[in-house]
Amino acid sequence: MTKKALEGVRVIEFGLYIALPLATRLMASMGAEVIKVETLTSLDMSWFGPIYAPGALQLEYRPLKRNITLDVRKPRGKEIMEELIKKSDVYMTNLGRGALIRYGLDFDHVRSLKEDLIVLWQTGLGSTGPYGGYKAYGRLMQHACAISSMSGSPGNLGVANISYSDYHTSVFNAMAVIGALERRRRTGKGCFIECPIYESGVVTVGPAFLDYQANGVVPERRENRHRYFAPHGAYPCKGEDRWCTIAVTSEAEWQAFCRAIGNPAWTRGPEFATAADRVKNARELDRLIGEWTSTRNAHRVMERMQKAGVPAGIVAKGEDLDRSEHLKSHDFYQDTEFYSADFNKPGVEWPVAGISPVFTEPIHFSETPCLFGPMHKVGQDNNYVYGKLLGLSTKEIKQLTREGVFA
Repeated sequence: MTKKALEGVRVIEFGLYIALPLATRLMASMGAEVIKVETLTSLDMSWFGPIYAPGALQLEYRPLKRNITLDVRKPRGKEIMEELIKKSDVYMTNLGRGALIRYGLDFDHVRSLKEDLIVLWQTGLGSTGPYGGYKAYGRLMQHACAISSMSGSPGNLGVANISYSDYHTSVFNAMAVIGALERRRRTGKGCFIECPIYESGVVTVGPAFLDYQANGVVPERRENRHRYFAPHGAYPCKGEDRWCTIAVTSEAEWQAFCRAIGNPAWTRGPEFATAADRVKNARELDRLIGEWTSTRNAHRVMERMQKAGVPAGIVAKGEDLDRSEHLKSHDFYQDTEFYSADFNKPGVEWPVAGISPVFTEPIHFSETPCLFGPMHKVGQDNNYVYGKLLGLSTKEIKQLTREGVFA
């Protein structure tokens, strides 16, 4: 078989939550050997989500990764972590610097262990500057980086009810490491990378930031309307909470839109004659379009518009994504078992809690397609990592397990 893009690269993941584990999952799908280090005595709280199926959330972050238990707070645990880092190419963490210093794993020390080691530290707002060291999470960052100030209605912030900023930060994390690996290939040198969630979010609002710099225009919340184009919005369709978006951005698309809805008399009114007129009278235009869409199925509206050459798409709900024939045609979902955390048992004894569809990577290499595999149980790869990679005997592994080093 053709070697995968990152085959031969070993990554140590020493972190939790979303942004970092999602980045390492992406690297694992490209062939890297990712070893997740954690301890059952201080478990990642995301094991308890979602409320209706605890453990299922981990399916987003753990496919293909090897998993070991190691308590670095114990002296022998720290020593073993150091040996593991020496045998790896990349060390990635999102733990606070104070905790890392307490564990004896501050960055100067870690980098001294291996000359060409690549270290990535994923932070909230960075380690320097006025906000350096502030605590931050993805939900908070969508406000701090101004995303929410541009979404919603004039009277209400639009908020994504997930850790929105974590998801694009994960891509920057992975991209930075891949760039560092290429630099190391050419120079033989490792490096230290810091990737803050805050800055990863700010770059996604670039055009609005530029508009303020150049024109003094403060971003405004205008629902789904556009400053220069109309119709441009989400329109109610037949059924409960069903909508279809339509975005007309040229005169040709406006004429195509009018034909698609049957050229009703109001489309020829002077208040809609030009793009500027339509923007000026967008509220009335939206009302009239809504009368037409509200009696029709959202998917049919989308298909009619697309056939006419007008950009349009349904406002998808979870059920739409689950049933999507388009995503299924790309083999986007894989049914995978997930586990339920049980603190009274070792991780390898945790029971299967259910099966859930999991997204695969939205990347399609022609020669080295991304991999997908099951999630490993906590501690499932202890024997492989400690025995095969580090050369500990079975007796030593059992003894260190009893002592709580591998707990």
